Amino acid sequence: MELALTTSKATTIDLVFDTTYPLSEGNDVGGHTLLALAAKGNRIVVSNKKDMDKVVRQLICNENSIEADFRKRLITQAYEKNSRHYQELSDHKEPNQATATYELMEGENPYQKPCYLFGFPDNNDPLSISRFNQISGTKPCFTNLADLDNIIGTLCLASEGFKKNFCQTPYLALAAKHGNACGFGADWKSPKVALEKALFGNPQAIWGGEFICNFPITDSLAELLYENHIRKKNLGSAWWMLDLIVAPFFSSEACIILGRRKNRKLMVNKYLTEPKFSNYGLSYRPVRGGFLRQPSANYTLDFKGVEFCGQSFSEHILGSLILAWAVSWSSNFGGNEISLVKDLQLIGSGGGPATTIAAQNAVTRAREQGHSLESSVFAADAFFPFTDAPEILIKAGCKKGLVPKGGKLEKEIRGFFQGHKVDMCFVPQDFRGFCRH
Repeated sequence: MELALTTSKATTIDLVFDTTYPLSEGNDVGGHTLLALAAKGNRIVVSNKKDMDKVVRQLICNENSIEADFRKRLITQAYEKNSRHYQELSDHKEPNQATATYELMEGENPYQKPCYLFGFPDNNDPLSISRFNQISGTKPCFTNLADLDNIIGTLCLASEGFKKNFCQTPYLALAAKHGNACGFGADWKSPKVALEKALFGNPQAIWGGEFICNFPITDSLAELLYENHIRKKNLGSAWWMLDLIVAPFFSSEACIILGRRKNRKLMVNKYLTEPKFSNYGLSYRPVRGGFLRQPSANYTLDFKGVEFCGQSFSEHILGSLILAWAVSWSSNFGGNEISLVKDLQLIGSGGGPATTIAAQNAVTRAREQGHSLESSVFAADAFFPFTDAPEILIKAGCKKGLVPKGGKLEKEIRGFFQGHKVDMCFVPQDFRGFCRH
């Protein structure tokens, strides 16, 4: 085979077409070897279907030859594909290769001891949990770090969505409980506005919860995170009692203000100013007798790849849809998540298990906090099987929404939205937002 692909001393092979299979399905040694040998021998080496169509057209039109520049590009692509594959292979690690890096206070429950954070020594992800520096508070427990991992994920989804569609990211602030976003705010001009949107999305739910943002915590912002007179007026207590606060930076005075509550954990990571997906390509879940492994969920909402049905969508509306999408695609309130956003503020989110229950929960939570749902937007992490959940959202006041395609009644559901003058974005059906199973 090597002689046939790299020399003219034997029967030669002039063309190799191999798309290779992903590392998640195994190590395609043969496929990548064929690409490497064909490239070495200056053969026609094709590594994707789109280029193969062009190769066939040129062979037909040019008497079994292709343009020299095109051949050169195909060879470069083959080398680049192999380079990416072997880089990913060298980075690939199974859970049993990790080592204990930090002993935690306790597990999910006090009796679950000892408990450790494990990590890979040569991991280069700047937002890996072991790279967060704790600057105040008691030692974290299993739940703290599990919740931290979840809110990092939600923040990264929103940040990547804004960068993909707007080429920049607004100030983002997220307040959560048990790793599920209860308040999420964005603002292009003011971190204070983003923070207040997060805190007042559901001020009851975030009691004792978590907070994360992509901007520094100054003295004045720390005061807002510590107590608020509006909260006292509405709920009888001024204190948020947040257990975990995470930011790219804290001022010295902010550390003192927030450190008044001794158990509160303050964690810092400078890379939160531009939060990005993990560069690790696989995710794991322990099961009895082993673990499940799958490619990481790294879909970024790209409005160029969705189907718009209805009137034009302003940038303000698209920004709100990004927030709703990020929350629905990363939360676990019970399954079939639905999130409601208005004016770049999360106002309600809920899970099922049924979509009708999820829709009703999201609407109820928004109303309990006094939010108006008129002209709000929604995002659902899975297609609607019937028109019952859409009816709940429409009656509540939603005017635009985002949902994956799919379902036997998709045509009927599209017609239902159209008949009620609700403009929709339909995401390709492969990109549902199921997570945390």
